[in-house]
Amino acid sequence: MTPQTRLRRTFAAVLAALLIVLGSSTAALAHDAVTGTNPADGSTVASVPDKIQITMNNSPAVIGSQVLLLDETGRNWAEGDVAVLDTVATQAVRPGAPAGKYTVKWRLVSSDSHPIEGEFSFAATAATAGQAVGAGPLQSVQAPTEAAPAPVQDNSSVPWSVFALIGALIVVVVAMVVVARRRLSSEE
Repeated sequence: MTPQTRLRRTFAAVLAALLIVLGSSTAALAHDAVTGTNPADGSTVASVPDKIQITMNNSPAVIGSQVLLLDETGRNWAEGDVAVLDTVATQAVRPGAPAGKYTVKWRLVSSDSHPIEGEFSFAATAATAGQAVGAGPLQSVQAPTEAAPAPVQDNSSVPWSVFALIGALIVVVVAMVVVARRRLSSEE
């Protein structure tokens, strides 16, 4: 085998390894994120909806997911468990919710088993249809003890570890090229 053939094979092997490492790391960097809510954040709706929906870019898990619909007094109007169909998490709303401002505090378990949480708000100009306001028992929920919920991760930035890995691979490739050139020049 000639030195040029060895150099080409070494270069091809390093390039293949680099492509495998970089290609597989993009899947690990992708995190689930909210792509939309219904009602939309900051919107004003005609009446309190009968359900709250949070749409993700991947299917969230049902286990561990929670959605609270809090009115201005801190009363929770969510009813039952969170339901998930494809990429949409749905929370039923208790009948009789009054008009006013609402905060939706949510915690969903992403498809990669990491919990993500956040909140959004909307206003309703009329109460929900159904039982009259004040009829039936209502559950009052304290807001979480944290000062503020953790924001949804911003997936637009690349973690420093990716840059470190790319830098290390570049150093290895440059070192291999330097060593190969020295061997070629010493054999001539």
